[in-house]
Amino acid sequence: MKFSLGGQSKDYNSKKARGKVINLIPEGDKGEYKTVKKAEGLTLFATLGLQPVRSDPLINGGFLYAVGGANLYRVTEAGVVTSLGAVGGTGRAKLSANAISGDSQILILNGSGAGYIYTNSAGLVAITDVDFFSSSSATVLEERFWLSRDGTNEFFGSDLSDGTSYNPLTFGSADEDSDDVVAVVAKKSALWVLGSDTCQYFQTFNDTVFPLRNVKGASKEWGILGVDTLAEINDFFAFFADDRTVQLVQGTQLIEISDLDFQLRVKGNGTAAHPGFTVVDDAYGFFVEGPVHSTYYLTFPTEGYTWGYDVKTGMSHQRCSEGLGYWRVSGSAKFGTKIICGDNITGQLWVLDPANTTENGATLRTTIVTPSISLPKNMTISLIELDMEVGQTTDPTADPMLIIKYTKDGGYTWTSKAPISLGKFGQYRARLPLRQFGRLVRHKDFALQLETTADVSVQYYGAEITAEVSI
Repeated sequence: MKFSLGGQSKDYNSKKARGKVINLIPEGDKGEYKTVKKAEGLTLFATLGLQPVRSDPLINGGFLYAVGGANLYRVTEAGVVTSLGAVGGTGRAKLSANAISGDSQILILNGSGAGYIYTNSAGLVAITDVDFFSSSSATVLEERFWLSRDGTNEFFGSDLSDGTSYNPLTFGSADEDSDDVVAVVAKKSALWVLGSDTCQYFQTFNDTVFPLRNVKGASKEWGILGVDTLAEINDFFAFFADDRTVQLVQGTQLIEISDLDFQLRVKGNGTAAHPGFTVVDDAYGFFVEGPVHSTYYLTFPTEGYTWGYDVKTGMSHQRCSEGLGYWRVSGSAKFGTKIICGDNITGQLWVLDPANTTENGATLRTTIVTPSISLPKNMTISLIELDMEVGQTTDPTADPMLIIKYTKDGGYTWTSKAPISLGKFGQYRARLPLRQFGRLVRHKDFALQLETTADVSVQYYGAEITAEVSI
């Protein structure tokens, strides 16, 4: 019979409704995995002079901009790096560009409240206008920068096409519910103002000083828990909400996308097995826009966890760098034909590279845990056949191995089997046989964990299990 690789389900039987994949990307429909393939590796693109990379990369005017350590850097498509000057600050910096014709302005928020403007003509200058306030979030709407005002329920905007100048009358407040404004994000002709308790919606209209008005009744009863968790791409934005769920917004629709695995891990359920995370205030989120998938990643560095949600398939997965617990990537941007990622630890910029089965030579460990099955009678499992890629190594001397564990009690205890070869160079087979799992007591939960640390392509297509009635 068919043995499912996993999937996403609203069924809250946590053992049977889902599988778990780490450094593997699931694809499928109707909530079921059809194939699971190894995630892209990392190949070095450029190294910034200071570390770590503290911002999402920004593409503007044919260059990539990023904050590394205390400096702003510009990078060409060939990977040539130029330091543009110091912006200081700590924590996660924010970059945005107003896309005006000619000399577009780049606004840099340094993570400590201060702001800078960079242009090709004037270089890097601090914003000194007395009506510029400490801010941790910025966006662009109709050639104005709009910013949160830290510690208040207000937000404010720059003059039209000029991020160095601010009018004291160009400000608004989240007065539909007077919680503190945490972040702002523009979509089409609207500004979303995300507070600690609500998300409020402002629409543009014709006014030269304050061209926004609150749309009553359009606010959402979710706040944002951490300004750095906000990320946007195309018509979407996502954030970590105040109830410890993950919310995705498209148009005016707000959808909860966090799954049961995420909820048990991050929010917890009040039990010793699932207490929830202690530290969430250092979480950060970003999108990776690939040729097929657009994925929102949310990382909790202190807790050692990176969770990803694929907007296209509606399926989630985890990423993990060897020895860290979480994925070292801190943000990404599409730059020409490449996806460039910053590093949360070093000053390196990476290419997210499907041709690389390592992270710049470091192990890229893949793990899949299948949903469990239980049978109405005592059964003996004599054979499980995996449909997967084998013989994919490019090294004629290598013999990559698949590490196998199984459970017969729903994951409370695991038993290891001897590793099995994934095939030496050129040894292609249609199926990989796994044998002798012994007796499974009726209504007990059986599941597999399959893992490899090998520098090899991995892709699972499905599995079949052969079981016989046991006395």
